[in-house]
Amino acid sequence: NVASAFSDFATLPKPNITEEDIAKITRRATEIFDSSLIEISFPDHPVLWPIDRTQWIRVMTNLLQNALQAIPQDRTPKIQLSLTQTEDWIEVQIKDNGSGIAKDDIPHIFEPKFTTKTTGMGLGLAIVKNIIDSLNGSIDFRSVLNEGTIFYIHLYKSKTHEV
Repeated sequence: NVASAFSDFATLPKPNITEEDIAKITRRATEIFDSSLIEISFPDHPVLWPIDRTQWIRVMTNLLQNALQAIPQDRTPKIQLSLTQTEDWIEVQIKDNGSGIAKDDIPHIFEPKFTTKTTGMGLGLAIVKNIIDSLNGSIDFRSVLNEGTIFYIHLYKSKTHEV
């Protein structure tokens, strides 16, 4: 498993970019989680965007799983997932009410093999960043210790990704 995970990270397949309803795919990615824990705020209309469907689902499931795992046992989980669109970009926000990220860990969050968990190999956020970069996007976050974290994904229109 470890070798496969590192191999996957090192050789992510070339994205298969097609025009997709990113809102629909993102909503579908949430279906493996308890729906009562995730509040979704998306436009009522399809949000067509050039993405790799499989990689996008991987991004969303990883970020949602991380958000849920960051919430202490004694706190009722609350995840807010929103999507905003303009003509030139999309912003996706994943906000949790978890423990937050320690100041010393912030510079390392997207590094391969970095983890604060007792399980996993620390590749999830590195893979997420790699995928977002391949989609002509950016990912960042803001975190407040003991209050939670918000991850921001921005995807931009690009001549190289036109379908």
